[in-house]
Amino acid sequence: MPEPTEVLRDPYLVRDGDTLAGIAKRADRSVKDLQRLNGLANPHRLNVGQTLYLSERTAFGFSAVFLDALRCPISNLPFRCEYDGRTVIGVTDESGRIAHQITRSAASQVAVWVRTVEGNWTCLVDAVSGHGHKLLSFVSDALVVDGRTEAHPPSAPTRLPEPTNPAATPSKTQPTAPRPAQGTAAKNNRNVKKRPAKGPQGQPVIEVSVDLPAGLMALFAWYEGGSIGDDEWEIIADGLSCEPAVLRAIARVESGGRSSFWRLNSRDGAQIPALVFERHYFSRLTQGKYDNGHPDIAWPRSYRKNAELGSRNMLMHDGTVDADDVYGNYARGYLRLINAYRLAPEAALKSCSWGKFQIMGENHKLCGYDFVDNFVREACISEHAQIKLLAAFIRRKAPAWKNPKNKALGKEISLWDAVKIKNWAALAFNYNGPDYKTYRYDEMLRAAYEEYSKT
Repeated sequence: MPEPTEVLRDPYLVRDGDTLAGIAKRADRSVKDLQRLNGLANPHRLNVGQTLYLSERTAFGFSAVFLDALRCPISNLPFRCEYDGRTVIGVTDESGRIAHQITRSAASQVAVWVRTVEGNWTCLVDAVSGHGHKLLSFVSDALVVDGRTEAHPPSAPTRLPEPTNPAATPSKTQPTAPRPAQGTAAKNNRNVKKRPAKGPQGQPVIEVSVDLPAGLMALFAWYEGGSIGDDEWEIIADGLSCEPAVLRAIARVESGGRSSFWRLNSRDGAQIPALVFERHYFSRLTQGKYDNGHPDIAWPRSYRKNAELGSRNMLMHDGTVDADDVYGNYARGYLRLINAYRLAPEAALKSCSWGKFQIMGENHKLCGYDFVDNFVREACISEHAQIKLLAAFIRRKAPAWKNPKNKALGKEISLWDAVKIKNWAALAFNYNGPDYKTYRYDEMLRAAYEEYSKT
């Protein structure tokens, strides 16, 4: 009996001993085909680990997904794709996607247009296709709901009055939790509700509200408030046998020395701890389950700095650093947490760094809590609770740093030892990880310490 033919995965990862001719034969393609699909000038030069595209679909294909501000798909959105002299017109499906398209070559120019609610066509991208399948993600700044308002009464003002008493300073009591969203669920997101209502001057409006995850709101409800006073810095530092300025330096580098709480809404709403959501943590903790459908919150590579926005980077899901791939502000981090929490609550909480000292939720056991929910609850209470989490974390963090100049003689230095002796490299490595030099973390710690020690 003839041996079964191996079915090659497309794209194919070059292995030791592979030749282009051998791969072409097993893939039932010609060598010239593979050269064209992969832009190979020399058919005799391959590298182990190199990616080879075996079909036009993977080499020149692209698809697109359209999402609203809550990262939910926008269905029935009119679109137009233009490439290679072709124009493809249609509407997005229930998942907000357009049908897979295949260009003629990697040099093909691709333009994607959508029709706005006003009926105008807007071009979202116009770029060269390039090699490899591209998933283009387009995210709107708005929510999508169906609705029609009544005629505007002649006596009603055309602009809403400015608030008379904005919440300029944080309260020490948590406001009442918002009521559940009211009305009819939007087609593309059951958490978004709409209903007809009246504005402050009696004008007809459509009220749009969003249900926040009940588990998160229950954690936020623990807020009591209160900042860390000089005496408390001294007491915690004394318990760690270090200088208060070292702990203050950690806070400065991690959260800019600002208040570690802010409003869920711009002027009111719950007091919530500052956080940074890390998608590579969420990807790892969920075993990549959500990587393909939600690369904005689940991807093996971390978010990039805002300065890299728009640059090419093949480690990103679509080969470009777009808005999904940069850290952004606190509001974007919370939106990511909310969306991740709806998918996998425990993994979402573990994937955030919390509060004034930005301790990862995954480190909850080092802070003395068996369950991440209890750790986050403490971070939500006050800065007093957060500095106690820091003290526990410093004491329990396992040693992980050796002097790189003399590893044979130098024993590992723990985080606790590092804060005592002010070894900034060891502190940075233990607290921020082996890539601390990339962000000059040790230098920033030293500078912040020197500033605090003077004052």
